[in-house]
Amino acid sequence: MTLKNSLLLSFAAITLFTAAAEAYIVPGGSRPGPAPIPDVGPGFPGDFGPGGDLGPAPGYPGDDFGNGGGYGRQERKVIYLNRRVNNETLHLRQLAGIGENYRGYVVESVEAEFRSSGYNTEVILLTDGRREESVYSPQGSVLLRPQYRAVLGEDIRTLQLEIRGNAQLESVTVNLREQDSYNPPGRPERTIDVPLYVNRRLYGNDRLDLGMYLDMNRYRGYRIQAIEIDANAVYNVALMDLLINGFNQGQTIQVDRYGRRQTVYPQNAVIGQTASSIVLYTRGDLDVRGVTLKLSRR
Repeated sequence: MTLKNSLLLSFAAITLFTAAAEAYIVPGGSRPGPAPIPDVGPGFPGDFGPGGDLGPAPGYPGDDFGNGGGYGRQERKVIYLNRRVNNETLHLRQLAGIGENYRGYVVESVEAEFRSSGYNTEVILLTDGRREESVYSPQGSVLLRPQYRAVLGEDIRTLQLEIRGNAQLESVTVNLREQDSYNPPGRPERTIDVPLYVNRRLYGNDRLDLGMYLDMNRYRGYRIQAIEIDANAVYNVALMDLLINGFNQGQTIQVDRYGRRQTVYPQNAVIGQTASSIVLYTRGDLDVRGVTLKLSRR
Protein backbone atom coordinates (compact mmCIF):
# COMPACT_ATOMS: atom_id res chain seq x y z
CA MET A 1 0.00 0.00 0.00
CA THR A 2 1.38 3.34 -0.99
CA LEU A 3 1.63 6.37 1.30
CA LYS A 4 -1.08 8.12 -0.71
CA ASN A 5 -3.58 5.33 -0.16
CA SER A 6 -2.79 5.23 3.57
CA LEU A 7 -3.60 8.94 3.92
CA LEU A 8 -6.90 8.58 2.07
CA LEU A 9 -7.97 5.67 4.32
CA SER A 10 -7.08 7.67 7.47
CA PHE A 11 -9.13 10.70 6.31
CA ALA A 12 -12.15 8.48 5.56
CA ALA A 13 -11.99 6.92 9.03
CA ILE A 14 -11.89 10.36 10.73
CA THR A 15 -14.93 11.51 8.72
CA LEU A 16 -16.96 8.41 9.69
CA PHE A 17 -16.06 8.88 13.37
CA THR A 18 -17.14 12.57 13.35
CA ALA A 19 -20.47 11.78 11.69
CA ALA A 20 -21.17 9.02 14.23
CA ALA A 21 -20.40 11.38 17.12
CA GLU A 22 -22.81 14.04 15.79
CA ALA A 23 -25.53 11.45 15.34
CA TYR A 24 -25.05 10.43 18.98
CA ILE A 25 -25.11 14.00 20.38
CA VAL A 26 -28.13 15.20 18.35
CA PRO A 27 -30.46 12.24 17.98
CA GLY A 28 -33.33 12.48 15.58
CA GLY A 29 -31.61 13.54 12.42
CA SER A 30 -30.58 16.92 11.04
CA ARG A 31 -30.71 20.22 12.90
CA PRO A 32 -33.81 22.43 12.33
CA GLY A 33 -33.42 25.35 9.94
CA PRO A 34 -34.40 28.98 10.67
CA ALA A 35 -38.09 29.67 11.29
CA PRO A 36 -39.88 31.16 8.28
CA ILE A 37 -40.94 34.82 8.40
CA PRO A 38 -44.75 34.95 8.54
CA ASP A 39 -46.54 36.84 5.84
CA VAL A 40 -48.64 39.48 7.59
CA GLY A 41 -49.69 41.31 4.48
CA PRO A 42 -48.59 44.57 2.94
CA GLY A 43 -47.25 47.32 5.12
CA PHE A 44 -48.54 50.85 5.74
CA PRO A 45 -46.85 54.21 5.34
CA GLY A 46 -44.30 54.60 8.10
CA ASP A 47 -43.68 50.82 8.44
CA PHE A 48 -40.76 49.55 10.46
CA GLY A 49 -40.21 46.22 8.68
CA PRO A 50 -42.10 43.44 6.90
CA GLY A 51 -45.79 43.87 7.48
CA GLY A 52 -45.10 47.11 9.31
CA ASP A 53 -46.70 48.49 12.41
CA LEU A 54 -50.35 49.31 12.17
CA GLY A 55 -49.73 52.96 12.93
CA PRO A 56 -51.83 55.00 15.34
CA ALA A 57 -55.32 53.78 16.04
CA PRO A 58 -57.95 55.63 13.99
CA GLY A 59 -59.80 58.34 15.82
CA TYR A 60 -63.41 58.09 16.83
CA PRO A 61 -65.94 60.89 16.79
CA GLY A 62 -65.66 62.86 19.97
CA ASP A 63 -62.20 61.72 21.08
CA ASP A 64 -59.22 64.04 21.36
CA PHE A 65 -56.60 61.87 19.72
CA GLY A 66 -57.63 61.00 16.17
CA ASN A 67 -59.58 62.24 13.22
CA GLY A 68 -62.78 63.91 14.20
CA GLY A 69 -61.50 64.41 17.74
CA GLY A 70 -62.48 67.07 20.24
CA TYR A 71 -60.08 69.61 18.74
CA GLY A 72 -61.75 69.41 15.32
CA ARG A 73 -60.39 69.87 11.85
CA GLN A 74 -57.97 72.73 11.29
CA GLU A 75 -57.73 74.94 8.22
CA ARG A 76 -55.31 77.66 7.11
CA LYS A 77 -56.69 80.35 4.82
CA VAL A 78 -53.83 82.26 3.17
CA ILE A 79 -54.19 85.72 1.61
CA TYR A 80 -51.27 86.67 -0.70
CA LEU A 81 -50.82 90.44 -0.90
CA ASN A 82 -47.18 91.34 -1.61
CA ARG A 83 -47.84 95.08 -1.59
CA ARG A 84 -47.43 98.17 0.52
CA VAL A 85 -50.33 99.12 2.78
CA ASN A 86 -50.82 102.54 4.32
CA ASN A 87 -53.48 103.27 6.99
CA GLU A 88 -55.66 100.47 5.71
CA THR A 89 -58.13 97.98 7.19
CA LEU A 90 -58.19 94.52 5.61
CA HIS A 91 -61.45 92.58 5.74
CA LEU A 92 -60.04 89.11 6.23
CA ARG A 93 -63.21 87.07 5.81
CA GLN A 94 -63.88 88.53 2.38
CA LEU A 95 -60.27 88.33 1.25
CA ALA A 96 -59.85 84.71 2.44
CA GLY A 97 -63.26 83.50 1.25
CA ILE A 98 -64.46 82.60 4.75
CA GLY A 99 -68.21 82.54 4.14
CA GLU A 100 -71.25 81.23 5.98
CA ASN A 101 -70.09 77.65 5.41
CA TYR A 102 -67.47 78.33 8.12
CA ARG A 103 -70.09 79.13 10.73
CA GLY A 104 -69.07 77.50 14.02
CA TYR A 105 -65.34 77.54 13.27
CA VAL A 106 -63.05 79.07 15.90
CA VAL A 107 -60.57 81.77 14.88
CA GLU A 108 -57.45 80.61 16.70
CA SER A 109 -54.94 83.13 15.36
CA VAL A 110 -53.95 85.40 12.48
CA GLU A 111 -50.40 85.36 11.09
CA ALA A 112 -49.09 88.33 9.11
CA GLU A 113 -45.81 88.27 7.19
CA PHE A 114 -44.11 91.69 6.87
CA ARG A 115 -41.05 92.55 4.81
CA SER A 116 -40.70 95.96 6.41
CA SER A 117 -42.72 98.61 8.24
CA GLY A 118 -42.50 102.27 9.09
CA TYR A 119 -41.47 103.65 12.44
CA ASN A 120 -44.22 103.22 15.06
CA THR A 121 -46.54 101.41 12.63
CA GLU A 122 -49.23 99.53 14.57
CA VAL A 123 -51.03 96.36 13.44
CA ILE A 124 -54.31 95.54 15.20
CA LEU A 125 -56.54 92.45 15.06
CA LEU A 126 -60.23 93.39 15.25
CA THR A 127 -63.32 91.19 15.78
CA ASP A 128 -66.65 92.97 15.24
CA GLY A 129 -64.67 96.20 15.57
CA ARG A 130 -63.34 95.20 19.01
CA ARG A 131 -59.59 95.50 19.57
CA GLU A 132 -58.11 92.06 20.32
CA GLU A 133 -54.29 92.16 20.08
CA SER A 134 -51.76 94.49 18.47
CA VAL A 135 -48.05 94.89 17.74
CA TYR A 136 -45.85 97.90 16.91
CA SER A 137 -43.28 98.15 14.08
CA PRO A 138 -43.82 94.61 12.79
CA GLN A 139 -40.98 92.77 11.08
CA GLY A 140 -41.07 89.24 9.71
CA SER A 141 -43.81 86.92 10.98
CA VAL A 142 -46.32 88.34 13.49
CA LEU A 143 -48.90 86.20 15.33
CA LEU A 144 -52.08 87.81 16.69
CA ARG A 145 -54.68 85.96 18.76
CA PRO A 146 -58.24 86.85 19.84
CA GLN A 147 -58.36 87.55 23.57
CA TYR A 148 -61.78 85.95 24.01
CA ARG A 149 -63.69 83.10 22.37
CA ALA A 150 -64.10 83.88 18.66
CA VAL A 151 -66.55 81.50 17.00
CA LEU A 152 -67.68 82.62 13.55
CA GLY A 153 -71.41 83.24 13.39
CA GLU A 154 -71.82 82.87 17.15
CA ASP A 155 -69.38 85.18 18.92
CA ILE A 156 -68.15 87.25 15.99
CA ARG A 157 -69.16 88.10 12.43
CA THR A 158 -66.33 90.30 11.15
CA LEU A 159 -62.57 89.75 11.25
CA GLN A 160 -60.25 92.60 10.30
CA LEU A 161 -56.60 93.52 10.33
CA GLU A 162 -55.97 97.25 10.75
CA ILE A 163 -52.62 98.79 9.78
CA ARG A 164 -51.98 102.24 11.23
CA GLY A 165 -48.98 103.59 9.37
CA ASN A 166 -47.25 101.98 6.40
CA ALA A 167 -45.76 98.53 5.87
CA GLN A 168 -44.79 96.09 3.14
CA LEU A 169 -47.19 93.21 3.75
CA GLU A 170 -46.46 89.88 2.05
CA SER A 171 -49.31 87.63 3.26
CA VAL A 172 -51.92 87.05 5.95
CA THR A 173 -52.98 83.60 7.19
CA VAL A 174 -56.15 82.95 9.18
CA ASN A 175 -55.96 79.79 11.32
CA LEU A 176 -59.35 78.17 11.87
CA ARG A 177 -60.48 75.15 13.87
CA GLU A 178 -63.77 73.33 13.57
CA GLN A 179 -65.57 72.81 16.86
CA ASP A 180 -66.36 69.30 18.04
CA SER A 181 -70.05 68.98 17.26
CA TYR A 182 -70.35 65.23 17.81
CA ASN A 183 -72.41 64.21 20.81
CA PRO A 184 -73.11 60.46 21.04
CA PRO A 185 -76.54 59.38 22.32
CA GLY A 186 -76.57 59.17 26.09
CA ARG A 187 -73.47 61.30 26.52
CA PRO A 188 -74.20 64.17 28.93
CA GLU A 189 -73.63 67.71 27.78
CA ARG A 190 -70.42 69.18 29.14
CA THR A 191 -71.17 71.79 31.79
CA ILE A 192 -69.21 73.73 34.36
CA ASP A 193 -70.38 75.30 37.61
CA VAL A 194 -69.49 78.95 38.16
CA PRO A 195 -70.28 80.07 41.73
CA LEU A 196 -71.04 83.74 42.39
CA TYR A 197 -70.17 84.75 45.91
CA VAL A 198 -73.00 87.17 46.60
CA ASN A 199 -73.92 86.90 50.32
CA ARG A 200 -76.19 89.94 50.47
CA ARG A 201 -79.37 90.95 52.29
CA LEU A 202 -82.02 92.61 50.13
CA TYR A 203 -84.78 94.82 51.53
CA GLY A 204 -88.26 95.46 50.14
CA ASN A 205 -88.35 96.08 46.40
CA ASP A 206 -84.68 95.57 45.63
CA ARG A 207 -82.47 94.75 42.65
CA LEU A 208 -79.37 92.55 42.47
CA ASP A 209 -77.22 92.71 39.33
CA LEU A 210 -75.56 89.28 39.06
CA GLY A 211 -73.36 90.53 36.23
CA MET A 212 -71.31 92.43 38.82
CA TYR A 213 -70.18 89.08 40.25
CA LEU A 214 -69.45 87.37 36.91
CA ASP A 215 -66.52 87.91 34.54
CA MET A 216 -68.56 88.29 31.36
CA ASN A 217 -65.50 88.43 29.10
CA ARG A 218 -64.11 85.18 30.47
CA TYR A 219 -67.34 83.27 29.87
CA ARG A 220 -68.43 85.04 26.72
CA GLY A 221 -70.18 82.61 24.38
CA TYR A 222 -71.10 80.09 27.10
CA ARG A 223 -74.72 79.01 27.28
CA ILE A 224 -76.52 79.27 30.63
CA GLN A 225 -78.17 75.92 31.27
CA ALA A 226 -79.44 76.73 34.77
CA ILE A 227 -79.12 79.25 37.59
CA GLU A 228 -79.28 78.01 41.19
CA ILE A 229 -80.15 80.57 43.87
CA ASP A 230 -79.48 79.83 47.54
CA ALA A 231 -81.68 82.23 49.52
CA ASN A 232 -84.12 82.44 52.42
CA ALA A 233 -86.68 84.99 53.57
CA VAL A 234 -85.87 87.05 56.67
CA TYR A 235 -89.49 86.86 57.85
CA ASN A 236 -92.29 84.78 56.36
CA VAL A 237 -92.15 84.87 52.56
CA ALA A 238 -90.26 86.88 49.94
CA LEU A 239 -90.54 86.90 46.14
CA MET A 240 -87.90 86.79 43.42
CA ASP A 241 -87.94 87.33 39.64
CA LEU A 242 -84.96 86.58 37.41
CA LEU A 243 -84.66 88.75 34.28
CA ILE A 244 -82.14 88.18 31.46
CA ASN A 245 -81.81 91.05 29.00
CA GLY A 246 -85.03 92.43 30.48
CA PHE A 247 -87.10 89.27 29.92
CA ASN A 248 -88.58 87.34 32.82
CA GLN A 249 -87.30 83.77 33.10
CA GLY A 250 -90.08 81.53 34.33
CA GLN A 251 -92.57 82.27 37.07
CA THR A 252 -92.13 84.34 40.22
CA ILE A 253 -90.26 82.35 42.89
CA GLN A 254 -91.52 82.22 46.47
CA VAL A 255 -88.83 81.96 49.14
CA ASP A 256 -89.55 80.95 52.72
CA ARG A 257 -87.45 81.14 55.89
CA TYR A 258 -86.04 77.63 55.52
CA GLY A 259 -83.77 78.51 52.65
CA ARG A 260 -84.50 76.01 49.93
CA ARG A 261 -82.35 76.21 46.81
CA GLN A 262 -84.27 77.52 43.81
CA THR A 263 -83.36 76.67 40.20
CA VAL A 264 -84.21 78.69 37.09
CA TYR A 265 -83.77 77.31 33.56
CA PRO A 266 -83.27 80.20 31.12
CA GLN A 267 -84.21 79.92 27.44
CA ASN A 268 -81.50 80.57 24.82
CA ALA A 269 -79.26 82.55 27.19
CA VAL A 270 -75.72 82.96 25.83
CA ILE A 271 -73.38 85.16 27.84
CA GLY A 272 -72.35 88.30 25.97
CA GLN A 273 -75.08 87.82 23.36
CA THR A 274 -78.58 86.96 24.48
CA ALA A 275 -77.52 87.21 28.13
CA SER A 276 -75.58 90.43 28.59
CA SER A 277 -77.73 91.44 31.60
CA ILE A 278 -78.69 89.08 34.46
CA VAL A 279 -80.70 90.76 37.22
CA LEU A 280 -82.57 89.44 40.25
CA TYR A 281 -85.58 91.54 41.38
CA THR A 282 -86.95 90.92 44.89
CA ARG A 283 -89.98 91.86 46.95
CA GLY A 284 -89.66 91.43 50.69
CA ASP A 285 -86.60 91.01 52.89
CA LEU A 286 -84.36 88.05 52.11
CA ASP A 287 -80.77 86.85 52.33
CA VAL A 288 -79.05 85.68 49.14
CA ARG A 289 -76.17 83.47 50.25
CA GLY A 290 -74.95 82.42 46.84
CA VAL A 291 -75.76 81.93 43.17
CA THR A 292 -74.35 79.22 40.88
CA LEU A 293 -74.42 79.37 37.10
CA LYS A 294 -74.32 76.09 35.19
CA LEU A 295 -72.68 76.84 31.85
CA SER A 296 -72.18 74.83 28.71
CA ARG A 297 -69.70 75.29 25.86
CA ARG A 298 -72.25 74.12 23.35
